[in-house]
Amino acid sequence: MTGRADDHLRPGRVFAAGKPDDPAIDKRERAAEGGPVDDVGLREMGYAMVDLVVEYMQGLEGRRVYGPLTPAGLDDTFAEPMPEDGTPFAELVQDCRNRVFPNTMAIGSRRYFGMMNPAPLPLAVFSEALCAAMNQNTASWRHAPSGTAIEKRVIRWLCDLFGLPERSFGTMTDGGSLANITGLKLAINRVLGRDLSRVNDASPPGADLARLTFYVSAQAHYSFEKAIDLLGLGRGQLRRIPVDELFRIDLAALEAAINADKQAGLRPACIIGIAGTTNTGSIDKLDRLAALAQQANCWFHVDAAYGGAVMLSEMYRTMLRGIDRADSITVDPHKWFYMPFSCGGILVRDGDFLRRSFLVHPEYYMEKVQRDGEAAHGDEPVPTPPDRRGFHHGDKVNFFQYGIQGSRRLNALKLWLAIRAVGRRQYAAWVENDIELARVMAARMRRQPDFRILGPNTLGICNFRWEPRREDGGLRFSDAVNDRLNRQLQDLVEREGDAWFSFTMLDGRVALRVNVENRNMEQQDIERLVGVIRRAADRLLEQNGHPES
Repeated sequence: MTGRADDHLRPGRVFAAGKPDDPAIDKRERAAEGGPVDDVGLREMGYAMVDLVVEYMQGLEGRRVYGPLTPAGLDDTFAEPMPEDGTPFAELVQDCRNRVFPNTMAIGSRRYFGMMNPAPLPLAVFSEALCAAMNQNTASWRHAPSGTAIEKRVIRWLCDLFGLPERSFGTMTDGGSLANITGLKLAINRVLGRDLSRVNDASPPGADLARLTFYVSAQAHYSFEKAIDLLGLGRGQLRRIPVDELFRIDLAALEAAINADKQAGLRPACIIGIAGTTNTGSIDKLDRLAALAQQANCWFHVDAAYGGAVMLSEMYRTMLRGIDRADSITVDPHKWFYMPFSCGGILVRDGDFLRRSFLVHPEYYMEKVQRDGEAAHGDEPVPTPPDRRGFHHGDKVNFFQYGIQGSRRLNALKLWLAIRAVGRRQYAAWVENDIELARVMAARMRRQPDFRILGPNTLGICNFRWEPRREDGGLRFSDAVNDRLNRQLQDLVEREGDAWFSFTMLDGRVALRVNVENRNMEQQDIERLVGVIRRAADRLLEQNGHPES
């Protein structure tokens, strides 16, 4: 019999089957405890974890999508004191299998139609382990030389994708919320003519800060409310502008609000466009917003956390016409780039302004304090011609000087590997398929006489409302009763675990929300979901009989 010398190390081995006195088991336990270990222990522990990951991913379609779970029950499941001594590695793996897996939302399943949580690319999943093993802190070039270069390259790809000029730059963040906060901070700096590089020379903003106003759709993400508070502004300084029939910002209402604020002696600072709302996937008219921002001398920030990925598609990128005129753009590759959490970012038209806004020089900073046009190398600064593209091109970049975060994970690694492995064309095909499946969902629901489509059905989101009908076609129940029935329908499907989708509020009424964001999904998965919804609705109607109208 022949075989490889390392066959006993290959995936699929049952690592817990050895005898208690097996030296290999002892090595695995030392590795799990963080002690010194040779490559055999590391490999076997790694193979065991890979097997566990593969088992989870391959088992998604064979189990419930969610529930039934309760917070109290889960607290009891994990109730245990901090251990005084280490737990055997085999037991830890079994705990993941027996306690963690059954109590998770099956994100990645073709029956999951929830929030913007994608089925992550396997390459990106496994690259997370590599990222953790290298443990690079991309706050500083010295602590992550290749990691910094990788992030710079990924940022360049994204800036080019969105049509930003050569001088643009950006930074990866943990998500869209932090990117949106950063965008509003940049808007404040631009309008008040201040930045961190000369904060000591600037007088406190005081009353000037209180006069600033910010404008966003009523359908915008909650992170803007957090941003206003974190930046020391009053909630009233964020103007929530009404939306039109397609849940886009009402341009006439926006222009009226800006004019009213100017007449009141206030100072419009930032217009925010949404490229794909969480509720409906609606896209504001970005080209019109860009023109209005220029006219009002406002910073123009676009939240493209969800819809930004349509720029990958030649077919659909015109949906975001005008985004190339933005001063800053929020992106979230852990949505439609199919990255595992976390992987967000902000792109800024003027990369040097981004740097000046967050430029600090702590005492332990090992690079010489440097001015634009001076090299960072050697004992003495050597004058060099200023790079017209900005300081961040071709020199050492320390990303803690480009944003809010200090210590930073190398989140760009998984995106760099994935984009290179997949390519834009395949990404575009996946996004286009998701959009098409959401439209198939809408078409199927329109065939149901007691369901009504809501929203634009623009991206991968389909909103609808269940409204049982009488024989004459009129509404059988009141709006309030229908609200309750829609919540009950979502709850019934959730409890039975056949699928998962959410509900939301549109025009003051409960609506059901299906989001397609899974590169593995096919039309048969949509047909199955429609059947699940239909059966649940029929059962509820039978159970409810004739609720009070």
